[in-house]
Amino acid sequence: MVDYHIHPDFSSDAQGRIADYCRYALQIGIKELCFTTHYEPDPARAEIERVMVAGQAVSLDSDWVSIYLEEVENARQEFPELTIGAGVEVGYEMGLEGKIADFLNRYRFDYVLGAVHCLDHIAITSNHELIDFRKHLRPRGPEFIAQRYFDYVRAAAGSQLFDCLAHLDIWRKYIVPEVGTQFLTYIEPKIDLMLECIAQSGTGLEINCSALRRGEQEPYPKSKIIARAIKLGVTTFTIGSDAHRVEDLGNGVEQGLQTLASFGLAPTRFKNRQRY
Repeated sequence: MVDYHIHPDFSSDAQGRIADYCRYALQIGIKELCFTTHYEPDPARAEIERVMVAGQAVSLDSDWVSIYLEEVENARQEFPELTIGAGVEVGYEMGLEGKIADFLNRYRFDYVLGAVHCLDHIAITSNHELIDFRKHLRPRGPEFIAQRYFDYVRAAAGSQLFDCLAHLDIWRKYIVPEVGTQFLTYIEPKIDLMLECIAQSGTGLEINCSALRRGEQEPYPKSKIIARAIKLGVTTFTIGSDAHRVEDLGNGVEQGLQTLASFGLAPTRFKNRQRY
């Protein structure tokens, strides 16, 4: 098995050191894993977003990545049985393409996952920030939110900064419960347009299995979106548990692999940003 979406304790919302995840990977039969600690570069959220180093919150503009990469390399030496990737999950924000590119050029990552976590600097994927969502975004209505989500995904793909985009239909978990199913009437006509942008940019899609451990029947995105993505030319798919705790490592990945296999596909792997 492989798992390409793992948050060690460098992410402020995660628990468990890199070595802890590696030990557990050996126990449950995962052969390849890629860590994807959070990087949220939006300066408008600088007082909110932090990265953890040895239990201490530090600025995202500090040189925390060198320590992170060193810890990944130490794990490679300690666990030679495993293939261990050093990745990052970047929270995309419009207008920050240059800053993100500079960051990615500064460090040697194996895999870069792009994610739409915020719209206009307001988190849409955090239960802790629902007050801001309800105050600033929900009053603008489901049609506006659907259009902005589409704008962000199209821009993120068009930037060509990312190997894959994460949890495409995350609106199932966060947006629909807040604004109602009317949101779906506005977002569904835009799904093919998003997928066309993703395919044309050469970006891949992540099969995010975190939905499965929360009781849903399908990962993010649903099979019907995966089928449309394939038809529209998306060729790269990775699979990840989106684990934020050691015990969540690999959770749902087997079902995710079966989903891909039903389309005659296997997950793509990455090393030094190259697909294999």
